[in-house]
Amino acid sequence: MSVPKKQPLHNVLVVGGCGFLGHHVVKLLLEQHPECNVSVLDLRTDVNNFPKVAYYSADITSRTQVDEVLSKSKPEVVIDTVSPIFGLGKDIYFKVNVDGTRTLLEASTDKGVRAFVYTSSASVVFDGVSDMRNVNESAPIPKVPMDAYNETKAIGEKMVIDANRKRGMLTISLRLSGLFGPGDRQALPGMFIALERGQTKFQLGDNSNMADFTYIVNAAYAHVLAAEKLLAMPVDQEKTTNTVDGEAFFITNGEPVPFWDFVRAVWAAKGHVAPYTIVIPKSISSFAGAASELVGWLTGKEPNLTRQKVKLSTCQRYFDIRKATTLLGYKPLVSLSQGVLDGVAWFVEEEKKQAEKKGQ
Repeated sequence: MSVPKKQPLHNVLVVGGCGFLGHHVVKLLLEQHPECNVSVLDLRTDVNNFPKVAYYSADITSRTQVDEVLSKSKPEVVIDTVSPIFGLGKDIYFKVNVDGTRTLLEASTDKGVRAFVYTSSASVVFDGVSDMRNVNESAPIPKVPMDAYNETKAIGEKMVIDANRKRGMLTISLRLSGLFGPGDRQALPGMFIALERGQTKFQLGDNSNMADFTYIVNAAYAHVLAAEKLLAMPVDQEKTTNTVDGEAFFITNGEPVPFWDFVRAVWAAKGHVAPYTIVIPKSISSFAGAASELVGWLTGKEPNLTRQKVKLSTCQRYFDIRKATTLLGYKPLVSLSQGVLDGVAWFVEEEKKQAEKKGQ
């Protein structure tokens, strides 16, 4: 059986290409598209580097700096993976996710970029209260967002969708859920901290809630697919319900699991199984989260438990990815169980390297 020929990608600029998701996108581009000239724009360019990739240090909120990078890299595709970590101030999120996205869109349009792929969040449709059961792209953006991060991601996504077909540039937004894997700075490290603190016996809620997680390689793959699909579209193709441009897509592993089953799988891959479980009801967990936040505010220390963490670990939160599988041809490259093993193995290896450095 013949294998479909990939759409060539000649010049791609990955914004945030030294970050968690971004460097996996770069790695996949190099592996799947040897013909591609890959460039990276990031604030810090001294980590997660690859040979034969051009790196440019720049601030995405500076039009002058962005213009300079675009002039040098001459991309036909811009993949914007910039996503500040959770727990930062609202001002930072607006500066990066709104002002930065606007600058990138305007500069890309002016420079004749053909395709723009944006990293959004599945939680742009989450109000922080209502359960999300097999939610698809018809779900509205809530009037009251869960937090500043998702509020600003939703604003950025709207700008990206509105920019579609403006002066010839096609756009796509990818809504990712529960990223984890090698290089992870939040999901897996947070679970390892709980393990180190001896907290694995505690469970918030009854574990009846299903959650969607996404192995980082699969998320990167969706970005490469989106770029291929946009470039493959004829310039004069009419916009229909079957065209991928100007659309948002949920991206997950397509394997929703009970939330605490996933967490325990991570601990098990690290060699730990809790001898017993203490179930803390959701109502008590929420109260404890609020109390922990108050103590953190009084002491100036980041609380270990927050109301948001309680919400995310006790609510129904999984998505329908049929639109992505149908229109983008997305199919996860790595299963959830294999992703857990690979992700934990990477961290174990990193721990060994750090221990060896300390011992020298």
